[in-house]
Amino acid sequence: MKTQSTTHRRGFINTVLGGAAAFGLSAILSPLKMQAQNSIPPTGAEDAEKWFAKMEGKKHKMVFDMTKHNNGAALSWALTLMDTYNEMGITDADLSLIIVLRYGGTVLSLADPLWKKYEFGKKIELIDPDTKVNSRRNIFAKCKTEDDDCFELFQKRGGMICVCQKGLEHGSEGMAKKFKLDKEVVKKEFFDNVLPEIQLMPSGIWALNRAQELGCTFVAAG
Repeated sequence: MKTQSTTHRRGFINTVLGGAAAFGLSAILSPLKMQAQNSIPPTGAEDAEKWFAKMEGKKHKMVFDMTKHNNGAALSWALTLMDTYNEMGITDADLSLIIVLRYGGTVLSLADPLWKKYEFGKKIELIDPDTKVNSRRNIFAKCKTEDDDCFELFQKRGGMICVCQKGLEHGSEGMAKKFKLDKEVVKKEFFDNVLPEIQLMPSGIWALNRAQELGCTFVAAG
């Protein structure tokens, strides 16, 4: 793993904080067709335990509590940890890193169409580094260049992401009230637009507790 990857991650946070463009220096990655998933996995304890079972046999485990975007700190730290272990001769296959999206971080699990429709960028005060205004897309979902940090890359390297179901429900109710829409319709819309491979959890705080019971160290990242 190239050492400049870690350097870039430190720079990525500074770039977003400053609102400067971070793209254009590297070749554009081939799109992986990362779209909202068509069906939502069940959120019962049994399904959650099956998801957590992916950690079995891993030597190093950590869970990141992402309660707000925090300019992508959780994602940056998780990928930097992966790079650091790689430099020590430990492969991604021996790592189990989890990002839990909850509270103000739940909208980060949602696909671009809802960001445009419900103005999430304005609500959570997230600036798009390309446009320099409140983001109308989920800037953490997909990588635009080979140097970017994104959920897509984290998952490709074996990282796991889950989201609080209760947070999504409360968020959808708030949007339904704000835009005077049917709350059940908006709730379904939220669940139908969860990004690929992000697992719903009965609650985010439960997921944090369970991850630590299963051996993860904890990082407050939001």
